[in-house]
Amino acid sequence: MTLVSSLLTLDFELGSVTRVRHLVTESARDAGLEGAALEDFVLAVHEALTNAVRHGLPPRGIALWTESGQLICEVSDRGPGIPAKALDLDYPSTRFDFGGRGLWLMNRLAHRDVRTGPHGTTLRLCVDLP
Repeated sequence: MTLVSSLLTLDFELGSVTRVRHLVTESARDAGLEGAALEDFVLAVHEALTNAVRHGLPPRGIALWTESGQLICEVSDRGPGIPAKALDLDYPSTRFDFGGRGLWLMNRLAHRDVRTGPHGTTLRLCVDLP
């Protein structure tokens, strides 16, 4: 039997990203993350939130839950999708490029899964709970 526990579900916009980050921090801490694991996960989620605001279109949503010993976060938007070349980067952009580091960083801080297309993107980030 898989135990699923919903922690957070809401829509967000540019003006609420900071508040959502605080809610994610509190929820992840309540789920059992702490220290560097907590900081890494929150940074990965923050990158997903800011990408959705910067590149996506409303509605934008976030859902956070625990399932089978993992903390899972999905961030979604209705934007034009992410180009395949941006998803396949195995290294960050150069320091002179603007953008391109968020997806790379998310992939280093959490297990990342992306479903994207011309009608939107859903990005899932997962970490193991202690």
